[in-house]
Amino acid sequence: LPDVLLNRNGLSLGTRQDGQAVDDVRLPPWASDAVDFVAKHRAALECDHVSERLHQWVDLIFGAKQRGPAAAGALNVFFYLTYEGTVDLSGLSSAEGRRALQAQIENFGQTPPQLFTSPHPRRRPAPPPPPLGAWPICDPTPVRPVGALRVPSVPAALHSGGDDSFLLLDMERQLTLYRGPVGEGARASAIGDVAALPAFAPGVTIARAVCLAATDGQPSKAWLASGGHWDGSLCLSTAHGGGGLRLRLAVHSETVTCVALSRCARYVLSGSLDATALLWDFGRAGLAGLAAPGAEASPRPSHVLRGHGGDVLCVAVSSVLRVCAVASRDGHACLYLLRDGRRVRTFTSPDATPIDAVLLSDAGYVLLSSSAATALHLFALNGQRVWSARLDGGVSCLSLSPCHNALLLGLDTGDVLAWALFDRTPLITYEACPGPVVCLAVSEAHLLVATSTRHVLKYPPPPQAGLLTPGLVVARPPR
Repeated sequence: LPDVLLNRNGLSLGTRQDGQAVDDVRLPPWASDAVDFVAKHRAALECDHVSERLHQWVDLIFGAKQRGPAAAGALNVFFYLTYEGTVDLSGLSSAEGRRALQAQIENFGQTPPQLFTSPHPRRRPAPPPPPLGAWPICDPTPVRPVGALRVPSVPAALHSGGDDSFLLLDMERQLTLYRGPVGEGARASAIGDVAALPAFAPGVTIARAVCLAATDGQPSKAWLASGGHWDGSLCLSTAHGGGGLRLRLAVHSETVTCVALSRCARYVLSGSLDATALLWDFGRAGLAGLAAPGAEASPRPSHVLRGHGGDVLCVAVSSVLRVCAVASRDGHACLYLLRDGRRVRTFTSPDATPIDAVLLSDAGYVLLSSSAATALHLFALNGQRVWSARLDGGVSCLSLSPCHNALLLGLDTGDVLAWALFDRTPLITYEACPGPVVCLAVSEAHLLVATSTRHVLKYPPPPQAGLLTPGLVVARPPR
């Protein structure tokens, strides 16, 4: 959307009456640039004031107050020719009369069709923040964990449900479901057979090579996609019930270094040391279709994504944006369409260092992380850089909040940061972890952080009530 306001191609758009050339749209003083302008409008359209009155707008344009006495009472009456069905042009015998009516219709415009004849219901109010999430924005007091658990092995991946359960895959390839409050009283249930997955290869960052995702947001329908195995395979396993390896794909010629799953569990993206990425499309049924009778035993990737000059280090996929991102050791990240695998954009790290983490936000942003330069860079999908930041420690893992407007960072110093995605506004200060952070998972109810010291810590999630959308933070009065 910001591109609508910018003349990036330098087209000749003519001149104004005062002789000034027409170029980029001149923005109001409260917008720093085109990205900020669009983000603040998006925030305004999603605010509580608009949400509480959205049904009234629907009534005026498409509903009960478009016609009749209700429209007259709402001062919502227009010229009769603008309404659908008021004139039958085909029934007019005079060509001149038909042209005259057509000219009037074109001059006055047309009212949209009436879709509803009864008042439209109000939009459901936003759910109240969870009990642990009622924190003031930018509170300098560090928030301590509300639960802690010591696990048998170093975690590699986490998936947090909306309740008090979470999934954990450790470096020993053991998948475990934990139920109950995070602490020594949590009940652990092993899922699947450790021996079913091939051993991990040395020298691979396992946290990037494995991914847990669930179609309904709950561990009850979770899937595990794992790479980093010594035989170069990509393994797809059920992470619920009895577990089990469903599919073992050996297509890459080298070790799989990174894996990503779409939230709908339809798309799987894998990157490898062979400088390629493979996109797998499992159809509308998603990975759940692998357990259906007649499922294909050896599916082939829908697209092979090339164009990288080094090892592929990280990948990301967004079924909302219909794109995926692939980043490599040469400092470039490429954006591809899920539909046909066509490369549409290339991002370059300003530091010319390897990109070892990439995120796609549903709001239309791409986040690149380089641990070598301890730097983060946020780009719009069109390639415009929104901001860059340098940190005191390397970023070991990062994630987005469920509504994709807050950025969570885990550092190798043990610090956990929570920022507003668009402008890096600090949202909450967390107490540092007892060791380097290896993975994290965030839900509406809590934030789970795992460390290399085998600790799993539970924190309140970053505040969401005052954070409307990337680009605008509304501070709430203290309680």
